[in-house]
Amino acid sequence: MGDGDPLEVGHKELELIETFSELDRLSVVDVGCGIGRLTQYLVHEPIGHYLGLDIIPEILEQAVATAGDDRRFRFEISVECQIPEPGESVDMVVGFSLITHLMDEEVFECIQEAYRVLHPGGIAIFSFMDFNLPVHQASFFSHSRYHRQGHGDILKFTTKDVLTLFGTQVGFDDVSFIDGSADLPRSGKPSPIFDISGLPPTYQFGQSVCVLRKPKTSTQAGPSAAAGTR
Repeated sequence: MGDGDPLEVGHKELELIETFSELDRLSVVDVGCGIGRLTQYLVHEPIGHYLGLDIIPEILEQAVATAGDDRRFRFEISVECQIPEPGESVDMVVGFSLITHLMDEEVFECIQEAYRVLHPGGIAIFSFMDFNLPVHQASFFSHSRYHRQGHGDILKFTTKDVLTLFGTQVGFDDVSFIDGSADLPRSGKPSPIFDISGLPPTYQFGQSVCVLRKPKTSTQAGPSAAAGTR
């Protein structure tokens, strides 16, 4: 998901977000925002607030430039999987091609943080390389040949069971999945930066997607989050 044409990838991310939420006044945290694949679309949408996080300053600078002087947008260097927002303060947390580069412990921390900062009823969306899918299994076996040869990047694969365990342990009461090979309908919504006229009516996201919904009645961090954290 991190590879490919940034315009096309960002468009898929936007389409996926709009499957689960209206954009009007949406407050969203984009963990691992990279060069701004999603940012470049959201600057044209009526969102309320956006926080983009990444660990590499040079990459983050590109996303910052994309947002320009739009005051709805804020960017910070990510530190230890923390999200620098108050508890229960945002509507959505997304992490596209994020947990594919994290250890399990870090993935769990990201899910904890997502739960903490989401409003009751808020949604977290994380894409992942899925051991359950044959196409991702093939990617794993291909990648595994080179893991001791200094390729310099973790490509982490996981399962739906692991992410369900992490999500429910934190307190999410609804954890669902979209297979990366599933055909998803396009909205047909025109874009000021991407020509959709020649696109097929459906698309495949590539990575599988985990969707976690926070209980609507929640008033505090989940059962495994430390009291008073961050």
